[in-house]
Amino acid sequence: MDPTPLNVPLSPDATALERSRDRRSPTNPWTGFLALLLACVLWGSSYVVIQSNLDTLTPSVMLLVRFALATAVVLPWIGPRLGRSLPGWELGLWMLLGYGSQTVALLYTTASRSAFISSLYVVLVPLLIGLGGQRVGRRIWGAALLAFGGMGLLSFDGSPPNVGDLWSLGTAIIWSFYICRLEPYARRYDPMLLTFSQGVVMGGGSLLWAIAGGDLIATDWGQVRWGELLYLGAIVTAGSTWLQSFGQRTVNAATAGITYTLEPVFASLFAGWIFGEWFGPQGMVGAALVAIASALGQLPRSRRPTDDPGETGKPKKSP
Repeated sequence: MDPTPLNVPLSPDATALERSRDRRSPTNPWTGFLALLLACVLWGSSYVVIQSNLDTLTPSVMLLVRFALATAVVLPWIGPRLGRSLPGWELGLWMLLGYGSQTVALLYTTASRSAFISSLYVVLVPLLIGLGGQRVGRRIWGAALLAFGGMGLLSFDGSPPNVGDLWSLGTAIIWSFYICRLEPYARRYDPMLLTFSQGVVMGGGSLLWAIAGGDLIATDWGQVRWGELLYLGAIVTAGSTWLQSFGQRTVNAATAGITYTLEPVFASLFAGWIFGEWFGPQGMVGAALVAIASALGQLPRSRRPTDDPGETGKPKKSP
C-alpha cells in the first residue's frame, strides 16, 4: 500500500534519508500488529498513572517530566547515529497536542469516559483516508463501526457532558491526523530515530508551556512520585512511540486505527486492578466487540479473480 494521500512530501536530504532508513523492517503484518497491541497495553496503563499524579502536578509539568525521561532513555541508543536531521518533528507536534489534550481532559472527566471519546479516531481515521482519495474497504468501515459500538458499551458511564469531553474529542481528532501522518514516516525512518525526534519536540514544547504558565516555580517537587513518572516516561511514552513507529511499517493507518480501539479495554482492566473499577456485563460485551473488530481489521482481503495489478504493475493490497 502506498503512503496515505494525506501526507505531504518529506524534505530530508538524500544522504540523511539513506542513513536513517531502517533496512531491517518487518515483512509480516502480524509482527506489526503485535507491536501495536503491546502499545495499546502501555497506553491503557497510562490513564491510571496520569490521574493518580494530577493531584500533585499540573498537566504541563507532568508532560515535561514524562517527555524528558522518554528522550533521555532513547538518547544512548540514538546518540552515535544522531545527525542534524530530526525527521519526526512534525509527528512530535501532533503527539504533544494529543498527549496535552488527553492530560487536560483527565482533570475534568473519568478515565473510562475519556478513553471512549478519545478513541473516536477509529471512525475518523478511515474518514480522513477516504477524504484524501484513498479507497477504504467495507470490511474496515464495518470493523470501525463495530469497535465504535463496543467502546460505547464499554466506557460510557451515563454522566452529564463536561468540558473534559471536549478535550477528549480534541484528542481523538489529533490522534486521527497523527496516525495518518505516521504511516509515510514509519516506512522511511528508523523507529528509534522517530522516537527520539518526537521526544525532543514534545519535551521542548512542554517546557515552554510550563514556563509560560509559571508551573515550574509553583511545583512542589518533593511530592512528585518519581517511580510512577519514570514508568510513564521511559516505558509508556518511549516504549509505545517506538512500538507504534515499528508497527505501522507493515500495518496501514486504517487497520492501525482499528487495533488501537483495544486501548480502552486495557484502560478499563487497569482501572479495575488499581482502583477496583470493574465493568459489568455491558462492559464485557463491549470489550468482546472491540476485540472482534480488531481481529476483523487484521484479516487479509481475499483477492477476486477480476483484480489486476493496476497501473503500477504491483498487486493490489488490502486497505
